[in-house]
Amino acid sequence: MEELITIMFFIILISVIIAILSLRYTIRLRKYLEEFIYVSKKISNKEFHTRLNISAKGELGELAKNFNEMIEIMDSTITEVEYNHLQMTSILKSISQGILAIDIDGNIMLINEEAKRMLKCSKYKTIEGNNINLVIKEEKILKEILLFKSSKKSKKIEITTEEDIVYEISLDPIYLQDINNIIIGSIINIEDITEKVKLENMRSDFVANVSHELKTPLTSISGFVETLKLNENIDINTRNRFLGIIESESDRLKRLIEDILLLSFIEKKGNALLDSVSIYEVFIEVYDMTSYMAREKNIKLLYEFEDKSLKVLGNRDYIKQVILNLVDNAIKYTPENNKICVEVFKKDESIIMKVIDQGVGIPQEDINRIFERFYRVDKARSRDVGGTGLGLAITKHIVKSLGGTIKVKSELGKGSEFTVTIPSKNFL
Repeated sequence: MEELITIMFFIILISVIIAILSLRYTIRLRKYLEEFIYVSKKISNKEFHTRLNISAKGELGELAKNFNEMIEIMDSTITEVEYNHLQMTSILKSISQGILAIDIDGNIMLINEEAKRMLKCSKYKTIEGNNINLVIKEEKILKEILLFKSSKKSKKIEITTEEDIVYEISLDPIYLQDINNIIIGSIINIEDITEKVKLENMRSDFVANVSHELKTPLTSISGFVETLKLNENIDINTRNRFLGIIESESDRLKRLIEDILLLSFIEKKGNALLDSVSIYEVFIEVYDMTSYMAREKNIKLLYEFEDKSLKVLGNRDYIKQVILNLVDNAIKYTPENNKICVEVFKKDESIIMKVIDQGVGIPQEDINRIFERFYRVDKARSRDVGGTGLGLAITKHIVKSLGGTIKVKSELGKGSEFTVTIPSKNFL
């Protein structure tokens, strides 16, 4: 009986010990589980600096160690992804061209701000993830993208919008990495080449106009020289008249070449000598040069300077050229018995110069083009008065080189008003 009691005692003792150990282990395991739950919540809130603080050994300790290492890897990976994303976003923002990437179904995967502007996308809607049919409002570009979608060959086209903006669009397929026959989308590069096209057209027109302008006097000179060579018996008056025409055409050719060279030099921003230039002194020189022309037509050349001491930092010859071109044009295109007024004054920290005439005026449809090279409102009249067609183009470029602007108001048959504005940064 005593043996049975002893066995029962040992069994109860062992059971109590096991129960105590189990309870202690359960409490400890629960504490570790709470630590796991706490840290996992921190991680889900992107607090990747959090770590498990468990000093357990064995498998639980190995689990805690692996969990902490996993957090470190996640933190490092997410930081790298965020940095790469920031780099990509910065690159896209800095690109002056429009970049658009779409998947095989036409959903937008990536787009930069310039592309949004070009494609007339809404500024207030999320663009990524939406289909191009829902967000692209520029119909001509949308049509080309839809036609290209899923194509395996790259394509480059030019599109002119309703607003006369010219876009060059490059469309390229996007292939699945390392697999050349599976297309996952398209990337579209959009570049605004409006100015480039305008410059190319201007260059082409300039070459054609120069060729024409040079050919006319050269043909005339060549023709009269040939006539004089083949007809030795021409009377002296006819010969002198022919020689006078040759001289006149030669002078015209010289003026034309000089204007072309001057315009080219100004456009290339040549290192012209800058000096303190008195506008009043330069104007008086121009006045002395042109007043006889005004007197011949009984035109009163009036002037008014609010401050005769006004000076600008610029090239004296260029500034003289501006005043001379405007005054000379005013005299040439103003009928007899009228007046021309030149006004110079300061306004809003700018120097303003106005040349106002009572001339033939400029048709409204021509006003926006008179500063183009070789553009003439009345070609026959311009040649009669000796114009090369480059005077106003030269004037505009000189004023532009000073950081200024030139504008014109005109009414056909009543006269014109040219206004030159030079900003304060050129004052002295």
